Amino acid sequence: MLCLLLATVSPALFAANTGTITLTGSEPVILQITVTSAPAASVLALNTLVTNLVVGTVTELSNKRAGYTVTLGSANALAGASATPTLISPQTTDFLAYTIQYGGVAVVFPAGGAPAVVSSVSAKTSATGTVNSVTISFDGTSKFLNESAAYTDTLTFTIISK
Repeated sequence: MLCLLLATVSPALFAANTGTITLTGSEPVILQITVTSAPAASVLALNTLVTNLVVGTVTELSNKRAGYTVTLGSANALAGASATPTLISPQTTDFLAYTIQYGGVAVVFPAGGAPAVVSSVSAKTSATGTVNSVTISFDGTSKFLNESAAYTDTLTFTIISK
């Protein structure tokens, strides 16, 4: 009879008076780079002296605690196994060497045209990222380039976690 009585008693009488919910979440890895060309990048006056012309901006965004590295490669420096980036025309043998600054710091390419490390950070960025301007300089006044030829180089930025 006691068993029957216990079976008919409301389960609420045996309920605990406290309870818990454990909240657990995670943040996905954010490691991205946004490269934006400036209009000036596509209308370079190669017969002039140009100093620190802004050709783009790069936004680095990372939530990696250990940080990240950004490299910059020049297609023409790599193809020519040179430490000097150049504007080259496929229609001629003419070229124009130039220099690059990233965030106001001169970029030095290693021998052989390998990409240069332009940013090495040992922490995460802010939520809005870190913005760096990309500028170039060249002296086209002493060059006598072929007319109507298109001179180009491709700059490639890569972000890598540490």
